[in-house]
Amino acid sequence: MNIDVEQMAPTIRILQILGEITHHLQIERGYTALFVDSDGEIFSDELRAQYEITDRTLAEFEVAVEKLSSKQTAISVRKLDFLSQDESGLLLHRKDVQQGALEFAQAINPYTYKYIYPTIDINIEIALSVPDVDPVKVSAYSSYLQWKERTGRERAWGSHGFCSRLLRNKEFIERMLTLIEEQNAYERTFMSLATSEQKEEVERRLSGYVMECLESIHSKLTDSDHIQELETLSPITWFELLTGKMDRMRSAEISLVKTLSPGDGVPVNLNENIQIPARLEEHLPIIRSLPAFSQLDADELSNLLKHADIRKYEKGKLLFMQGEILSRYYLILGGWVKLYKGTNSGEEAILQMLSSGDSLMEAAVFLNIPSLVSAQVVQNSEILSLPAPIIRESLLNNKKLALNIIGGLSMRSQGLIRQIEHSRLKTATERVGWFLLKLGMEQNSGQSRAITLPYDKSIIASYLDMTPETFSRTLKRFRNKGFSIQNDKISMPDPKALCRFCDETLAQACIFRDQPLCPQTYLD
Repeated sequence: MNIDVEQMAPTIRILQILGEITHHLQIERGYTALFVDSDGEIFSDELRAQYEITDRTLAEFEVAVEKLSSKQTAISVRKLDFLSQDESGLLLHRKDVQQGALEFAQAINPYTYKYIYPTIDINIEIALSVPDVDPVKVSAYSSYLQWKERTGRERAWGSHGFCSRLLRNKEFIERMLTLIEEQNAYERTFMSLATSEQKEEVERRLSGYVMECLESIHSKLTDSDHIQELETLSPITWFELLTGKMDRMRSAEISLVKTLSPGDGVPVNLNENIQIPARLEEHLPIIRSLPAFSQLDADELSNLLKHADIRKYEKGKLLFMQGEILSRYYLILGGWVKLYKGTNSGEEAILQMLSSGDSLMEAAVFLNIPSLVSAQVVQNSEILSLPAPIIRESLLNNKKLALNIIGGLSMRSQGLIRQIEHSRLKTATERVGWFLLKLGMEQNSGQSRAITLPYDKSIIASYLDMTPETFSRTLKRFRNKGFSIQNDKISMPDPKALCRFCDETLAQACIFRDQPLCPQTYLD
């Protein structure tokens, strides 16, 4: 694919070449899938030719790096040592593939996790260093890169299935459907963030006969009656169909990168006094109060928030899915989000309910590993997010931020232990009482008799590890004790009616602790 990179600003030129490197690594991975599965009979010549193409792109990248004047971009670029063609890197892996020393997963996974994902991360990191770049545009670009990568993984995994005749294998089908759903999720995120210009460009590129064929194949994967029809499709035909889509996506990606540059590409002045973006000004009081950002001075906070985005999410919005690599670090400013895990029976187990000040699956973001759970908004929410590469880089360079995050992780760990204790050792009445007391303290510092249930009772029941029927019966017991319950409104007969459900953790946040009016039931 020809790109006139010499006419571009240095940072944009680096982004375009990195995108080209990723694209050729994705092609290598696809060829490798069929080469390994066919014992070297399919795409032998094409794979060796692709090695040369990828190497030329890497050499072009090294030349572009030498011309860099932006210190910030240069720092990011240095992290790409893993693409080195020495005996410990890509070259050695290729030799093992050619010698038939690797099984399918051993041959494919290094492309995905050792080369492609890290390159995409650094691509996003560099995109955020473009002068005066709009972080929302970068977020759209990031989602697009993840969408394209899931498509590339579908090409490799599908090639494996068609070549090895796995279309009746349940694990293969589930893996394919998961990759397709991840693509759909990233596509939705991209479309929600992209400008009209960006959306039109992508929609124009991703249309036509190839796309219609793939949609037809996707629909047949879910219907066992069509499996025999799919088995007539050759692995090479499958590969060519997905390659057609990938080439179209790369063409659209080139245009997306150009939209990231609002000016003439003048290098970033790293000593410039950075101001917090105007779109975040109204949110500063709550942002500064977040545990993750406490103790950061004004310059440190400003430098971090220049990459931030704040969005409102309606109830029911899926933020990310189980098994997904998270491209952003999320912090809740308001509202409620549930973390849940799907069960084999098609149900869901709610593991945590998170609200203002909480972060979502930070361990998965920091370790750059797939999320163990899915996250969904259960009450209209406002959420701040930062690109994952930026927060990882900040943790390395800012001790105060790292300590804040470690503290938050420790508190989360303690909270999970308490949650397990409640579900295993507490009665239904004790669990509901503790939950209502906690809500009352969060909503009005425990100084009012009124409590509002923040989300559906069925979700509360699942979170408290009980059935909706058990939750309703338990609420009836509270009603018999003088509580008034009207829909989501609960009134207590006395401000201290729930104090007997207090524990050491809740007591630490209670304004009446150790005062004469405190019943001190947490010590019982």
